[in-house]
Amino acid sequence: MPELVLGRHVAIASCDSGYYKPTEAELRSGWEVVDRIAVSPKITAVSDLPAPGFDEWYVYEERPRPYCYRSSVNHFGFAPLPPDQATGFWAQVEAALPLHVLGAGTPTMFLATRDRNSFDRALKLGAI
Repeated sequence: MPELVLGRHVAIASCDSGYYKPTEAELRSGWEVVDRIAVSPKITAVSDLPAPGFDEWYVYEERPRPYCYRSSVNHFGFAPLPPDQATGFWAQVEAALPLHVLGAGTPTMFLATRDRNSFDRALKLGAI
């Protein structure tokens, strides 16, 4: 579902279990780092994003305001559901107000979204 990120900004809370450090070329193309969180310019191709695993992305229509993200995917067995067992994650989502959150950890991959069309499409594709 590349449409989840195309034309949007992505704040990377985790990349391969750590912070993502953009290359010099990425920094010149508009990436920035705020409080150790890499924030992309508007994504024009999915290949613009690193995806090695143990990733957690917060996706926004506009460049997000600075926020101190805490990664949840780096905790073994993390899953956003049931919500009462992931209260820190959901409190962060409510405070940061992303359009989507994409995560990949062990053993789950997940999509949390405020966009009903994206949710319905993910259901139809069997992605959630």
